Amino acid sequence: MADHPVEPLSPEDIPEAVPVQRRGISIVWLIPLVAALIGLWVAYQAYSEIGPTITISFMSAEGLEAGKTKVKYKDVEVGQVEEISLQKDLRNVTVTVQMNREMTPYLTEKTRFWVERARISAGTVSGLGTLLGGAYIGIDPVPGEQHVKHFTGLEKEPAVTTEQPGRHFRLRASRRGSLEIGAPIYFRQIKVGEVVSYDLAEDGNSVDFRVFIYAPHQHKVTGNTRFWNASGLDVSLSASGIKVNTESVVSLVIGGIAFEVPDYMDTGEEVEEDHVFTLYEDRDAAFEKVVTVRRRYLLNFKGSVRGLLPGASVEFRGIKLGEVKNISVSYDADSEDFVISVLVEIEPERLGGQIDISMQDAERISMLEGLVDHGLRAQLKTGNLLTGQLYIDLDFHPEVKTANLDLSGKYPAIPTIPTSLEELSRNVNAILGKLERFPLDQLGDDLTGTLSRLDETIGQAKTTLKSVDRMFAADAPLSYELQQSLRELSDTARSLRLLADYLNEHPEALLRGKGQP
Repeated sequence: MADHPVEPLSPEDIPEAVPVQRRGISIVWLIPLVAALIGLWVAYQAYSEIGPTITISFMSAEGLEAGKTKVKYKDVEVGQVEEISLQKDLRNVTVTVQMNREMTPYLTEKTRFWVERARISAGTVSGLGTLLGGAYIGIDPVPGEQHVKHFTGLEKEPAVTTEQPGRHFRLRASRRGSLEIGAPIYFRQIKVGEVVSYDLAEDGNSVDFRVFIYAPHQHKVTGNTRFWNASGLDVSLSASGIKVNTESVVSLVIGGIAFEVPDYMDTGEEVEEDHVFTLYEDRDAAFEKVVTVRRRYLLNFKGSVRGLLPGASVEFRGIKLGEVKNISVSYDADSEDFVISVLVEIEPERLGGQIDISMQDAERISMLEGLVDHGLRAQLKTGNLLTGQLYIDLDFHPEVKTANLDLSGKYPAIPTIPTSLEELSRNVNAILGKLERFPLDQLGDDLTGTLSRLDETIGQAKTTLKSVDRMFAADAPLSYELQQSLRELSDTARSLRLLADYLNEHPEALLRGKGQP
């Protein structure tokens, strides 16, 4: 089939485009709108998580970096360090921290901050995780109503945080000793708590310790509980001997405290938070029975009291009645001699029902005078031969001279007697005095004359013996004559023996003669 040519279109034949106006938003604008909404949401989320900005004062900013160092609680990030600056006095640094919003209720005056670093101290090792991850600021949050924005940071992690169950108590002592913060607290030699803080009391006369007992051991602390200082190695030298005691190796380094209820007391009722207890020097002092009545007396000694110290015991037949409080010396014009005055404190309750502690002063003095009349005396005795320490022994000595209770001073003075050693010393001195008065010079002269005469007598005797020796010598005439006489005497004896034998055989010879029938 043949192709027909196509005729070109004229301009009139081409249709004209007619623009149509549409209403509404183009889909192209939806993309930036969604992006803006997402940005607003992110900004809202970021704003909602931002908490308050606080400042913390530290001694040093060691290990801290602005924009990097975190604030952590239980290893969860709750804030970040924004700025670090020196204070005007150059003594401390101020760390500005942006906290998370959820921590707002916990930023109170009791909340504590510290820098967590690797630390090695006596008995504990902490913060080893910071060797790799770097230092961070720790927080001990405490909820409350009074919110603050400036804090003073601790130099190290607190011994006990608020999240740890248990109970705080207060101990009052005359001195701190070797106790440090973090020192352990023992119950039957098991660690059940630690020292949280210590400071001087308001009056400045004592030291107040704040301790924390872990749960459930806080229930073991009752009204009758006794606390005592168990620090270091307790070595005591007394009249009772040498005693060595320690709770643990840790207590040798940083000290320690122990507590128990004495066996002679009831357990008692449980006490509340921050109850105040007395911190005793040692276990013996803590377990000593509490007495309500103490009487003071004076003991006057003329001999040496070397070895007697304040605190030495006063005993009656081995039972401790009190202790020495003070020792002083004074001059007695009447005797023209010095007197050692020993002030003692007696606790009559230790004698049980033997003495009525409710007696009036006049009755008590009258009873004491009767005891003195029966020989009650005070005497120094050696309690320990190794240390030489002395104690005071009260006992009856009926054989001593009569003495009276001295009531002229502030305290009644009980008569004393010298020690056994002093008595022996006096006897020896008396013997030496008699020997000194003995006429030894005259006796020596007489003895010398006697020895001279004895020498003369011995010389004369020697001369006599020599004369006798010469007289009986072998070549002396007397010796020859004596030998001749002895031979004649021997012959005579022989003749007499023969005659006796003959007469024994022939008794008739006495009548008839020899040789006749």
